[in-house]
Parts: sequence; structure tokens; C-alpha cells
Amino acid sequence: MKNKRIVDSWNKIGPDGAAEARMLDSILSRNHAEQSKKKTAFAMANIFNWRRYAPIAACLIVAAVLGNNAGWFGGKTLAADLGGGNTLNFYKSNSVGGEASFAWDADWGESISRGFTADEKTRLLGGIEMSYGGAIFRSADGAFMRYEGKTTGDIRVILSANGFPVTDDSVSGNEEYSEINGVPVTAGYFVTDANSKGVKTIIYFASFEVNGAVAYLELGGDTANSASLRAEISALVNALTLNPPDTSLIMAE
Repeated sequence: MKNKRIVDSWNKIGPDGAAEARMLDSILSRNHAEQSKKKTAFAMANIFNWRRYAPIAACLIVAAVLGNNAGWFGGKTLAADLGGGNTLNFYKSNSVGGEASFAWDADWGESISRGFTADEKTRLLGGIEMSYGGAIFRSADGAFMRYEGKTTGDIRVILSANGFPVTDDSVSGNEEYSEINGVPVTAGYFVTDANSKGVKTIIYFASFEVNGAVAYLELGGDTANSASLRAEISALVNALTLNPPDTSLIMAE
């Protein structure tokens, strides 16, 4: 408004075009100078404030980093302390590994199916109680091929010999692993969408290779029991890596 009044007054005086241009340029220059002074003062105030609060900001940054690592802010990694310096990290996954395709080779002969004997269970699974389970062998040489069962605690257990994959995708989008008892273990978890009652399911899973065989464990349940489910499957990982199953000792007959 101030600029307009000045321009209107100037128009009443009726200067020539050149004088009018010079006057308008002068007005605009003064306004620009005032704006520059304000911006400079504002910038200096910000610098002062930053120097004043920089130590506080630094502390907040450190706290944010530590808090994220500790899971204070809903981090995506869930951990289980197994003792002896072993920590099993479960990384958030986009999916749960589905069944891997298992094509039977004609040169293997016929497939032979049977359950493990009590001695075989002890040697392979450390005496862990199983609610059910069955193994497949090939008749050509009696070699073990695959085992699938479930513990009495509902942990799904798959053992696959000769490097055959047990699932299509163990931990989707994540290649990190934990070293448990000297064995690299890849572990993850997946949370489903809420059902009609608003309940979500969390599924923990882990896989590792020992003695030429691949082991895969999986356990799911209500997210409200997340901590106990994680502890249960972690205990089995710990047991199987302490005493790795050797499927090469198991034959069809």
C-alpha cells in the first residue's frame, strides 16, 4: 500500500517517462534492500539458534539411532538372546517361504516313505518330541531325501538332503543372517493382515545348512504371543545348531 501511495502521488505530479522510470527503480531498490536486511537478520538468528541448540539436536539424533536399534520405535528386526553370545535376529519379510518344488528324478528309482525310528529321531532332532513326521528316501541307493514333521509345540520342521531347497523363499527381500553356535542362520517373520475379529498372525521362520542338509523351521500364532513364539522357535534353532543333524547317516533300510 505504501508503494501504491507513492506511485499515485507521483502520477499526480506528472513527471516525464524517464523521470518516472528512475523514481520507480529507486522505490523498488529501497524495498529490495529492506527485504535483504530482514532475510539476513532472520538467517543470523537461525544460525544463533542452531549453535545454541546443536548439542540438544545431536543428543536427539544419537537417541534416535540407539532407540531404533533397540526397537523403541517399532523397528523391523526382532531379536532373541540365546545365551553364550548368540543372538538370533528375525528380519521382517514380505512373505513366508512357500513349498519348494521337489521334482523326482527317474534315476533315483522309487520313493520310499517311512517314519524315523526313535534312534534316528534322537540323532537328527536331539530327542525333540514330534507329534508326527515322515521321511522320503530313494530306492536306487537308499539315500535320505526329505523329512517333514511337527513338534508337539507346533513347530514345523523340514530337513532336505543334498542341498535341495526346502522353500521357495525363506526371507523375502533380506539376505542378512545370524551366526548361532558357528552356524549361519537366516531368520525372519511375517505378519498377516487382521482377520474378521481384528486378530493378526505372526509367523516366524528360520533356515540353515548343516552336514550337507538344509533345515527349515516355522512357527505361527497370535501376535499377542509374539515373544513366546519367538523364544520357542529360537530354542529349537539353538538345539539343532548345537547338535547339527547328519542325514547322511540315515538310510532307507
